[in-house]
Amino acid sequence: MMPEGVVPEAWQSLGEAFLIGLLVGIQREGIAAARTAHLAGVRDFPIIAITGAVCGLLQSPALTAASVVAVAAFLISQSIRHPERAPGVTTELAAVATFGLGYLTAAPAFPNGATLAIGAAIAMVVLLEAKKHLHRLVRQELTEAEFSGTLRFLAIIFIIYPLLPEGAYGPYEFFAPRRVWLFVILVSSISYVGYFLKRVLGERGLNLTAVLGGLASTTAATASLAKSAGDAPAELRAYTAAVVLANAVQMPRVLAILYAIRPEIAGAGLLPLLAMSGVGFAYAWILYRGAGAVQGPHAMALGNPFRLVPALKFGAVFAAVVFLSKWALAVSGGGGLNLVAIAGGAVDVDAVSVAACDLAAAGKVSANASFAAVMIALVANAVLKTGLAFAAAGRRLGAHLTAAFAVMFASGLAFLWLR
Repeated sequence: MMPEGVVPEAWQSLGEAFLIGLLVGIQREGIAAARTAHLAGVRDFPIIAITGAVCGLLQSPALTAASVVAVAAFLISQSIRHPERAPGVTTELAAVATFGLGYLTAAPAFPNGATLAIGAAIAMVVLLEAKKHLHRLVRQELTEAEFSGTLRFLAIIFIIYPLLPEGAYGPYEFFAPRRVWLFVILVSSISYVGYFLKRVLGERGLNLTAVLGGLASTTAATASLAKSAGDAPAELRAYTAAVVLANAVQMPRVLAILYAIRPEIAGAGLLPLLAMSGVGFAYAWILYRGAGAVQGPHAMALGNPFRLVPALKFGAVFAAVVFLSKWALAVSGGGGLNLVAIAGGAVDVDAVSVAACDLAAAGKVSANASFAAVMIALVANAVLKTGLAFAAAGRRLGAHLTAAFAVMFASGLAFLWLR
């Protein structure tokens, strides 16, 4: 007599396997509808999946091996019977995978095997259904530089990160390789996703360029847009609005980084940062109302979707800012963090934000002191970008950007004072 509860669980596993096979079978039947012959369809795949589930329930190695051989023999016989079918082994591979997923739904060694199998089946069907789009992407749209950049981007996540040692090293234990690399991945992901958003959506005017540039790097976006404004003085107002818009995007980006690391610091800065961003958007909108149409699309240089050198530079800056922060705290207490925020913020606000959160997590400074350092870093970064605007496009753009930053920070300080 089987233990109580085993039979209902077995029926559930068989039902899940049946649904997996049905899902894959419907997809392959639709693909085969335009052909004169096909290997397997909506009736065959559920049987293959149920066979896998039975093998998983019985846990008989001999039966499992015989079933795999039988499925393979069926597929080979079908291929021999229908030599005229379209070339490729996708259906054969899908059948083998369906057997394995059916087995996984009932395998006792995997308590969450059914959930994993269903998720994998959905992903497989999506991949099968996206055949035309994937072929067009690979053969016509994806450039060699983009493919190479994508490989490097995946390498820093799935190869380099797992190999890095855990723990902290160096003076004041400032260097934590995995933590540094985690934020290299975070910042690189923003640039990588922004690249392909622009690649897919195309040019949608200065607004899209400013938003994507602001997500990737407000300093780079300001420099690029200001240079274009200097080259096209007749369109200065439109480019000025784009510069302000790119910098207004910085506040939500910083807020997202704070929420990902220390939610309590993000909570302390939620209203001030949102107020600053809202004022920036409003200022940009006012400028756009009086701006003429931009002649031709503005294309920021894209290059590769991922480049290793900028990522390594960020890692180095982040590690240096963490070291300076801990050194300043050891020498002069919590007030030293503000000095680091001034120097580091001019280079990279994200690095200062992460370092401030790290110190708050260690109990060295309070959440309010950490957010104050973030605000100081934003001010230092704004001063640098204003100087870039003056140098690239002259007094008018620089004056507008100065005014925009003034009202943005005034609104942020007002919300801090009213708390």
